[in-house]
Amino acid sequence: MKKAQIHGQVFIYVLTLIITAAILLYGYNAIKGISKRAEQVELINFKDDLKGDFEKMSSDYGSVKTKTYNVPSKVKEVCFYQEGDVLPPNINPLVRDSILDTDNNIFLVIGNAIEPMKLSRIEVNNGPIVCISISSNRLKLRLEGLGDGVLVEQG
Repeated sequence: MKKAQIHGQVFIYVLTLIITAAILLYGYNAIKGISKRAEQVELINFKDDLKGDFEKMSSDYGSVKTKTYNVPSKVKEVCFYQEGDVLPPNINPLVRDSILDTDNNIFLVIGNAIEPMKLSRIEVNNGPIVCISISSNRLKLRLEGLGDGVLVEQG
């Protein structure tokens, strides 16, 4: 084998290695982006389902339904707040700050962040707020229509 052929083969191997690394890096970033968008879509679908059910139940006085929701895996807790009452001291500080800073009445706890929502009037039994920890990515609620709002209880 001649020296020129050996140098040529080394160049081909290095070039192949660089191209392979670039393809793997691009693929990793593409898959990461797709999974992030899937999480966002899952959260939007959950919020839309919740909003739709609350709107239906809000105007349907006396109607009672138990609903089970698929909750995105990053959501650790969902809090429902009945406006106008004094907050208890033992609630999540992030939720407390969100309640005091906004006029929202549903709060999704996602890690160290809060995703607030404003839906129809909410009433909660046994206090101004109920926070439900999410297990197995499921949330079961008992909703009762009040004519101008919804009574929310853990199902």
